[in-house]
Amino acid sequence: MISVLSLFSGIGGLCHYSIAAAGLSHKFQVKQFVEISAYSQSVLRHEQPQIPIHSDITTYHCHPLHT
Repeated sequence: MISVLSLFSGIGGLCHYSIAAAGLSHKFQVKQFVEISAYSQSVLRHEQPQIPIHSDITTYHCHPLHT
């Protein structure tokens, strides 16, 4: 499984849901989101409560993603 960091995530459509729609959920898994919009964050929290969200790309520091 390949871990994915979703940058500028929006509500997750371009990354998380595209992976699922393409039938690639068995190969790729979103492990973290980076999204500044409070509205988009609320949608992500509702739809994907187990995935952490960082709110600002300018202060985000990459760290190892644990599987």
